Amino acid sequence: MLSTDTILIDEIFHINSVDSQKFDRVSRIVAISSLQDIEMTLDINSELYPLKPDESISVQLASTLQDAFKDSADYIMYGKVYRFDEGEKDRVSVYVSFGGLLMCLEGPYKKLNRLSHDHVYLFIRK
Repeated sequence: MLSTDTILIDEIFHINSVDSQKFDRVSRIVAISSLQDIEMTLDINSELYPLKPDESISVQLASTLQDAFKDSADYIMYGKVYRFDEGEKDRVSVYVSFGGLLMCLEGPYKKLNRLSHDHVYLFIRK
């Protein structure tokens, strides 16, 4: 089992939109967390892992790759946190690059402050 120090984010997201027009095998999804406090924009290889609007996905970000999430995940990426911006009213934006596939998380500092790690693993499952 992963320790709480390893797990940086563990949320359920509802997909609002999927944009597949810019690249052939890449879709940009926009999703909101189940508590409506974190917005996620994520580029994903739609050929390997197709997603549709109105689907819900479980998203975990962790600092290490361990069997507990790896075995249950449908889609895994490894990336680097390259920007952490503080916004208004205790909100932050965190930007991660997974080899050119980008992710932006916008939400409360309290939930996203642990994403200042250099490298993270992204685990997604339906």
